[in-house]
Amino acid sequence: AGAGGGNVLFVCLGNICRSPTAEAVFSSVVEREGYAGDFLVDSCGTGGGSSDWYRPGGSSYHEGEPADARMAAAAAARGVRLTSRSRPLAPTDIDTFNHIVCMDPDNSAAVLRACAAWDAAGRGAGDLAARAEPKIKMMADFLSEAGGFSGYTAVPDPYYGGPQGFETVLDLLDDASAGLLAAVLREEAAGGPGGGG
Repeated sequence: AGAGGGNVLFVCLGNICRSPTAEAVFSSVVEREGYAGDFLVDSCGTGGGSSDWYRPGGSSYHEGEPADARMAAAAAARGVRLTSRSRPLAPTDIDTFNHIVCMDPDNSAAVLRACAAWDAAGRGAGDLAARAEPKIKMMADFLSEAGGFSGYTAVPDPYYGGPQGFETVLDLLDDASAGLLAAVLREEAAGGPGGGG
């Protein structure tokens, strides 16, 4: 699909709860609205709590694992199938995706920290951090007024909470996905992030 305008990457900490669910929910909204062929949608994590995940030889917790079983079950009850396997953000993601949609501010900070480290190490084509920054968005920024989620500035991590946390994630992602799609389509019509590319 190349670096097309509709390429959306969802990012959370471990890529087993929030971002794979965002990937699946957003994909279903894209399909429902008739844009399925125009979008590359994926998700990744920022190490899952491992501090060296973006360094050579570093490890990313949960890498290769399917989505959290509790999240998958909550999603399945709403007809959403979580099919992705956990992977960490990679330098190539910065140029593959036009929209890097983070679940909370820690995720976006981790993306930029990794890009700065990759830039310093000469991985990628240089200036990854500068290229990533205008593409980063917060999923909570796309929540609708009508959805009743005005207090949310992030999609909270449900990993250590009870069942309601997974339902809240689904409610938030369901609501924000329509707003995100509208924003991406608007941005593409205007010529991409920052008016360029």
